[in-house]
Amino acid sequence: MTEDKILDFRERVQPRLRDYLKAAHIALDTDEFITACPICGDTAGLMKDDTWLCMHCGKRGDLLDYVLLSHPNMKPTGAVRHIQRMLGETVLELDAVNANDLMEMAFKPTGWLIEKMLGKGVYILAGASKIGKSWLVLWLADRVSKGEKVWEFQTTPCEVLYVSLEDTEQRIQQRLGEVTGGEADKIWIATEAELLGKGFEQQIGNFLAAHPNVGFVIVDTLQRIRQMKTEGYSYGGDYEVMTSLKTIADRFDITILVVHHTRKEDSDDSFNKISGTNGLLGCADGAMVLQKPSRIGKTATLDITGREVADLRLKLEFDESKRWQFIEYGTDKPDESSNKLLVAVQKLVSECHGWQGTPTELTGALTTVLPPNTKPNALTRQLNASVQTLAQQYGVRYDFSRTPDARMITLSELPA
Repeated sequence: MTEDKILDFRERVQPRLRDYLKAAHIALDTDEFITACPICGDTAGLMKDDTWLCMHCGKRGDLLDYVLLSHPNMKPTGAVRHIQRMLGETVLELDAVNANDLMEMAFKPTGWLIEKMLGKGVYILAGASKIGKSWLVLWLADRVSKGEKVWEFQTTPCEVLYVSLEDTEQRIQQRLGEVTGGEADKIWIATEAELLGKGFEQQIGNFLAAHPNVGFVIVDTLQRIRQMKTEGYSYGGDYEVMTSLKTIADRFDITILVVHHTRKEDSDDSFNKISGTNGLLGCADGAMVLQKPSRIGKTATLDITGREVADLRLKLEFDESKRWQFIEYGTDKPDESSNKLLVAVQKLVSECHGWQGTPTELTGALTTVLPPNTKPNALTRQLNASVQTLAQQYGVRYDFSRTPDARMITLSELPA
């Protein structure tokens, strides 16, 4: 797409900034009509000339600016296509990127909400009725809100929204008292919500726009926000439900955990017991299934799977304090196999307390672990694809920048 066409598009859609923000569920539709600044995340208002202005950092722009700033790796042509889709316009061109161009992109690591359990995106927690799922998610909310470990797993602290649709405020208050010890100022509670497709997305989007420190949303339960349809549930319907939630999670860069039920039919695969079709798990970024061998027993297993988490089984016990305590791993403890290249990068960063240079210089520094005749751009592409692993397993932050004169790699140690 030429610069002239992009300019024409920019002028054409500028008056539709409000429509885009509503479609993306990132606007609080009040008299002032505010949204979140794509730069600092603070409050931004819509001006009379159909631009947005951040009240904190002073950044200002139009609709195309908003999208480009919200998606740093998105090119103008991709931003145009994205806006067209969000505004309901038919896009006839297929967006395709060359594989080498994709490998040249350096994405930021998404990071964990709960190490080895929950990343960013949409996850399912399934289990039989009255098994203790709500106690578990409330405890998870408490640990994440305080930045405390979940069993032996680290958490990333943030505020939490708990949408509890099967409990009263009085019952939630009682449970909060038992789980949190009376300190729960970073947890928000809602006991009523609209249905998906009938306002739920807008409610969550408006809340997140007004509360940018919320990074974890729990919906208890999925059944209470689904529309009942006469044709019953289908793969397409289940997939659409999860897609709606995933759109919110991806836009706000948060984690959404949906509580759901399991069916009574037995299966060797725990995740086949999740009620509904494979469309739920197919769209979700991961899932956990809580199971008890005996309904009156106190022990259970928690099976975990996901796109970016290793399959894992934990054995738990529900104690008198209404908490699920970790007993042991139900399978072998996950073995994070070493990558010679990434180990060498970690060692270099540790010895130098950080490193900065060109891809050619880094290739020279790592020559002993690289195949003969490795080209600097090939090394850069490998590291671009390993940003997440470097951060999570090796404690190294990788940054890649490009200037008209040179490419620069910066490696630094992440806090333990």
